[in-house]
Amino acid sequence: DTTDDSVYKLLKLPFLHNIQECYCTLFKIPVDLCLVILQLLNLPLIKVLHLLTVFLKLRDDSTNSILHTDKYSELETCIAMNSTLLEMKLQFKMNNNPIANQKIVTNVINGVTKNKTITSFSLEVDADSSPLSEGTIEHLLKENHTLQTLKLN
Repeated sequence: DTTDDSVYKLLKLPFLHNIQECYCTLFKIPVDLCLVILQLLNLPLIKVLHLLTVFLKLRDDSTNSILHTDKYSELETCIAMNSTLLEMKLQFKMNNNPIANQKIVTNVINGVTKNKTITSFSLEVDADSSPLSEGTIEHLLKENHTLQTLKLN
């Protein structure tokens, strides 16, 4: 098994289905960050998700553009439709792939924008270039009426 296969298998273990709070750090491992976030968000009782990634080696199937686009759309939809998640804190020390960085960050924010249960959202991104699309934050603030705490860095 590769490292990321092991991570995905761990996240699918049945005993994790009772987890309501998850505090996870991924350090220097090759994973598809989008898929890891999706796995964590699919924990059925998850209320609090804190994810820190440090110098992650993003694995991505860039050759399959349909799969590539679908997983980012799925991430956004998963966050938007999650009815148990109350708090999400994501800290990314991003890799050198600005396109993947932007897709992950933009789809996460778009998902939070549409979500009706998240009251606390924190996003800290350490990247060489800004991963935010223009107008993304303004749209979040205009459309989401449940956020009580917002931290962007």
